[in-house]
Amino acid sequence: MRLKPRQVEAFRSVMMTGGITAAAEAMNVTQPAVSRLIRDLEEIVEIRLFERVGTRLMPTAEATQLFREVERLYLGLDQIAQAADDIRRHKNIVLRIASVTSLVRPYLHQAIIDVVGNRPDIPLVIDVENSRHIWDMVEKNRYDLGFVFSSPHMGDKNVTRLHSAHAVAAMPAGHRLAGRSVITPVDLINERVLIPGRNSPLRLSLDRAFSREEHQPVSTMETSMLNCCYFAAAGMGIGIVDYTSLRAAGTDVVAVPFEPRIEVSYFAIRPSGAQRIMVLDNIVERMKNLMDIKTSS
Repeated sequence: MRLKPRQVEAFRSVMMTGGITAAAEAMNVTQPAVSRLIRDLEEIVEIRLFERVGTRLMPTAEATQLFREVERLYLGLDQIAQAADDIRRHKNIVLRIASVTSLVRPYLHQAIIDVVGNRPDIPLVIDVENSRHIWDMVEKNRYDLGFVFSSPHMGDKNVTRLHSAHAVAAMPAGHRLAGRSVITPVDLINERVLIPGRNSPLRLSLDRAFSREEHQPVSTMETSMLNCCYFAAAGMGIGIVDYTSLRAAGTDVVAVPFEPRIEVSYFAIRPSGAQRIMVLDNIVERMKNLMDIKTSS
């Protein structure tokens, strides 16, 4: 005995709608096609399924019993479809996102609010880490999405460039160098220089720039990009940061372009071979838009 799915579908449609005509409309086929499918099914199972009473088609007791089994089958199919939908929507699956501090406020905060704010069905974990840690964890599939900064030249297919910015020297408005059109390493020899950590691509470029000079700054303070901004605003020294970090910090400082010109780019990164997840795609796109808006404003 070999049933065809279309025969079972026709039987179920007739049972649910009460007639050949309605079943044909539900299946988007002709009435003769439904009648033929029912006849073929009756021949295969060797059971009389319907009897005509006047103008109505009435199911037999055997048809009612068979319908219960068919409903169990379709219930299972519905559950499979629901499971597939949950997988597609990532419902009940925790999405893990990590970001460097410079992108958390206002960019990531606002992107999450805009994209996920009205979606209680999307559980999230959001961590704030350094770029190197995020890279490692994304490669190990521990994060579904990471926001990092790095050199502007990256060709990885799982990387999306969000924005690029250039290094600036940040200082209070009353500082003796605040009126300069550019700041170079020579200008900073007698200053305390606030520099980002050794894992920062900006720091690597700064080290190369200062290594070309005969004399080094008299004092340095190594800390995070945001702390460089905060300490610079407090008059602790001149912070070498990028415009993106400066906007994130929201500090009241003067920003003078730094030379040699150093470009820092921010990226969204995904695990290798990861499937596209719509909500994460939307977060990345919103991040790009927010960063572009902040740059142009």
